[in-house]
Amino acid sequence: METVKLINKKGEIIERLKIQYEPNEKIWAERGWSVYEGKPKPVETKIEPSGDPEWQPEAPKKKKKSKKKAK
Repeated sequence: METVKLINKKGEIIERLKIQYEPNEKIWAERGWSVYEGKPKPVETKIEPSGDPEWQPEAPKKKKKSKKKAK
């Protein structure tokens, strides 16, 4: 059985049988669903450091835990 993936405006994807979708395309469209075409994932861009190449970020300082005194 062939299936169709549908996506709505929120980005939710559902899968339905093609024989269930084709006769009801108008109803699915009214409800905000359209055929999902498998959009490619965005390509991550590499961020190059600028400025002094020897500069190192400071390490975060450790927080001291305070102890409460019992009365």
